[in-house]
This record gives sequence, C-alpha cells and structure tokens, in this order.
Amino acid sequence: MTLTYSLLDVFADSPFQGVQVPVVSLNGQALSDEHKQALASEFLQSETVFIDASSEAEPVSVFNSKGRCLFGAHTILAASYVAYEQGLVIDKGKYSTLTFTQQKQVVESFIDKQENGPGAIQYSRTLAPTIDRYTPEIAQLAALLNTEERHISFSKYSPMVVSVDRPVFVVPFTRPEHVIAASPNIERWSELAGQVYTPQIFLFSPGSITGQTQFHGRLLNMDQPRDDLPPIGSIMPEFIAYLAEQTATAPGTHIFSIDRGSMTTRKSILHAEFDKRSGREVRCRIGGNVIKMGKGELFYPMLTT
Repeated sequence: MTLTYSLLDVFADSPFQGVQVPVVSLNGQALSDEHKQALASEFLQSETVFIDASSEAEPVSVFNSKGRCLFGAHTILAASYVAYEQGLVIDKGKYSTLTFTQQKQVVESFIDKQENGPGAIQYSRTLAPTIDRYTPEIAQLAALLNTEERHISFSKYSPMVVSVDRPVFVVPFTRPEHVIAASPNIERWSELAGQVYTPQIFLFSPGSITGQTQFHGRLLNMDQPRDDLPPIGSIMPEFIAYLAEQTATAPGTHIFSIDRGSMTTRKSILHAEFDKRSGREVRCRIGGNVIKMGKGELFYPMLTT
C-alpha cells in the first residue's frame, strides 16, 4: 500500500530554512499509533504530521520517534497547508479555515488564498496560563546554563515558569549570541529539580540573528545535544503568555517577531501578536511562511491496526 507525503519548510523566508515538517496523507487507511510512530522515525525530523480526511474524530495528529506529540505552531501551519491543498478546509471567501481541538482548547487557522496555492497562514488561540514566579537566583541560573551572570537580564524581563500546554521555564538573556552559546548543566539541573519542575527551558533575548525580528529564542532540555537548536513553535503560547504577564507590557495589542537558529544552521522566523486586556484571557495569533519543498510516496505494507 502507498501513502503520499509532502515535505514543508515552515517559518522559512527562503527554501532550505525554517523547520522541516513531513505531512503524511493517510488516504483513508487506518494506522495505529505504533505505525505512525514508526513512520515518524523514518523521517528523522522533530515531528511528523498525519492527515486523515476520513476521520471526523481526529483528522490531524502529530508524532515523533517517541510517540504522540502535542501540536505546536510549526505543525499547525504544516497541517493547514496540506489540508488546504486537499480541500479539507472551510472556504470563507478570501481565506479558508481549519479548526480542531487540543486539550479542550479550540485551535483555528486562517489560510490566505493565492492562485498557485495556500498563501500566508496564521492560527489563533485563547490562552489561560498558569504562572510561577518563584525561580532560582541569577547565580544558580548562570551555573545551570553554563553562562556568565552578566549575560542574564533581570531588568525589563524576569524569569518565570509559564504553563499553557506544558510548563516551560522562560529565562531572559541580554544578547542572541549568549543564548546560542548557552548549554545545560545536567548536574546543576538535578540540584534545582525541587525549584523548577519542567524539563524545558526557553532562552530568549532582545535582538535578532536574521536582522528581521525583535527577539531571538532557543529551546533547551536536558536530553538534547549541546549544539542542538530545536523548533520553538511548540512553546510559542507559553512565550506569548510570558510577555503578556510582564508588568512592562501595557494593555492593548502587541505585535512581534522572533527568530530561531544560528548563522551556520537553519533559521526560522515566527510572527505573532496578542491582545492583553485587564481581567480577560490572552488572545493570540501566530503565523509565518510555509514553503513546499517536495512530495513523495511511502511504501508501507503493514497498514492494518
């Protein structure tokens, strides 16, 4: 039996940039979670999206080599792009929409129409974050991240743990080059386990490596190689909630861009905006460019559950 797939560069301003996301079309075939995990392992990417037009309960899902994953910004945009191509979206005239639910949260994407296919893609969510302001001292953070204390900024932004879909420890730095140079210290992390209850740390700083954004970001965890620069789309809701929580962030609508990567690796550019209103949940919109790099076929003989 044959399955088709598309290979997309998400959050890319040019080919061979952004995050590579394979999207597999199941074409009505029933695949177990184990089979999806096996196929995701074949691609060797951070996540693989599966689209099943015949399933009303779960038309889209995400897996990696370890199993099922939550949707992140990059996989939502990838799913929206292919769903548009396959006519699985709702036509609204000048744009189309794709809606699904994740952890009781409604996720709705908006796909602009172009003559040659999908245009700009953006998705919206309402955030109800949990905030924990109790974090280690700056000296402990510097030791944890193998950096100097002066490279961590506590002036405008403060470190805190934010949870929307998952808890993320957000730590502000002074410059992008210090974010890129940081690395996790496993021994120090074990010592702080009682203070920081998340395996994920998001480092960010004002500035840009591409010259096109207001922020630079990097996601760290204790299992990744030292120089790894994984996608940051999965924790964008947490970062937006973090920015909205800052006392320096005035009520109103805020627009920003953030990049990921380094000068010698693939780079991503994410665009976001959010509405901060007193006494209300944060409403956000996240978007970027998607470039289709190719398509192919998978020959997979074990399609029964």
